[in-house]
Amino acid sequence: MSKSYSDSDSDYVPQSARKVPTENDFKEKSVTVKRRIPMKKDLIEIEKNKQAKKEEERKKKGINVWIEVFAEAEEKWISVDVVKGQVHCIKEIYSRATHPISYILSWDNDNSIKDLTKRYCPNWNTITRKLRVDDKWWIKTLLPYKPPTSARDKEEDEDLARQQLEQPLPTTISEFKSHPLYVIKRHLLKFEAIYPPDALILGFVRNEPIYSRDCVHVLHSRDIWLKHAKVVKPGEKPYKIVKARPKYDKLSNSVITDQPLEIFGKWQVEDYVPPTAENGVVPRNAYGNVELFKPSMLPKGTVHLQLPGLNKIARKMNIDCASAIVGFDFHGGWSHPTYDGFVVCEEFSEQLIAAWYQEQEESEKKAQEKIEKRVYDNWRRLIRGLLIRERLKAKYDFGESSTASKSKKSKKGLTIKKRKVHSDTDSD
Repeated sequence: MSKSYSDSDSDYVPQSARKVPTENDFKEKSVTVKRRIPMKKDLIEIEKNKQAKKEEERKKKGINVWIEVFAEAEEKWISVDVVKGQVHCIKEIYSRATHPISYILSWDNDNSIKDLTKRYCPNWNTITRKLRVDDKWWIKTLLPYKPPTSARDKEEDEDLARQQLEQPLPTTISEFKSHPLYVIKRHLLKFEAIYPPDALILGFVRNEPIYSRDCVHVLHSRDIWLKHAKVVKPGEKPYKIVKARPKYDKLSNSVITDQPLEIFGKWQVEDYVPPTAENGVVPRNAYGNVELFKPSMLPKGTVHLQLPGLNKIARKMNIDCASAIVGFDFHGGWSHPTYDGFVVCEEFSEQLIAAWYQEQEESEKKAQEKIEKRVYDNWRRLIRGLLIRERLKAKYDFGESSTASKSKKSKKGLTIKKRKVHSDTDSD
């Protein structure tokens, strides 16, 4: 009886007849797909998509250069878009430019530069102004390129200012923050107030009245008004009361806070009238000084002499003299007064000036004598040292070199030998 073995499931098949699997048997066979040739309609669609992408990129980049032409008939500058072939197209140019826009500058034929951002940006007062650098720095930077003043430029500036006034009121409360034309009460600073109290209301935003920025005034305390050569009128009540800045009290050695401070407006003050000097005595403040923040605050019958050390001479001559305070300097954590010169009565001014110049001559003379005395003392000390050196040199051979001393010693030895030999021969 014979058995038949199959190649698929028998373990007894010869090795040479078995099929050994390789790596290629476990890999997926790649399907080759032939490239489809696009039709004419597909090519047109692909081209349209490319053009749309280019248009989107161009829109994102924006058109940031255009021309302004001065029309003699209209007597003003006209915006011209050469690419689109449009005239009087401020809104279109603004919409096609790259946003956000912070600066728009014009470059004239005479190489002058002017800032024209107000003309093109409709939200100049609300958004654009906050994106720019400090105005003082920007004006100073453009000053070398400022065009020469002319009637044409003045009319253009007036037109730009008029356009800003014609702009509609902001619609949100945040846009009123630091607005140059309008203000609401919640945005007033600590030392600001609206005057008169019944100022004209220009509108409302969320039931809050809108006032013109011209109605906002800065208030000051009595001390600050005095630095401006102003004093509060008698009987005036403070227009506003705020919390004063922290103040250090030397008696209690503590900082006083939350103290009420009365502040007044410019309509509540008048010019400072300086006192008059009498009997050769200079009028002073409570601290014994003269407050001279402005030249008009100089007491009547006195002069301001900016000569250093004048108070010492006045004290010797028994003449009244007071230090002049011209301001305050903040350093070391506190405010310190700044002194500049002295205030004396007019009748003693010439006498003091002559004495001061005489004192300066004497001090210069003393300084010269001091320098000469120091020079002579130094020379005397040097000569005395040289004499001592020569005396020591003559007595102890001080200051000679070692070779010279050795040669001298050898010579001394030879002479001694000769003397010995000479003495021996004499003995014989």
